[in-house]
Amino acid sequence: METPRNSTIDTAADQVRTAADRAANTATDAITSAKTSIHDTVNTAADRANTATQWASEKVAAVKQAPADAVEAGADYIKAHPYTAVAVALAVGYCAGRLGRHI
Repeated sequence: METPRNSTIDTAADQVRTAADRAANTATDAITSAKTSIHDTVNTAADRANTATQWASEKVAAVKQAPADAVEAGADYIKAHPYTAVAVALAVGYCAGRLGRHI
């Protein structure tokens, strides 16, 4: 009689092992899927942050370069049109002097 009883216990144990293996496989698959999803999300966020940082850095460099470009453009204009530049400077100075007397 013990043989059938052990057989029933063995069958039940095998069923429990199979169910546990299925549950473990399902959990492992879910964890792997979640891990992959999180990893992809972090990579996407890092890529976007890197792109934004690079864009901001380029804009800051352009803003820093703007005054130098303006001075260079002014110097080029003065070199190309020296008499006009002197006339404009005299006119601005005259106007500033007149305004300064009235204030």
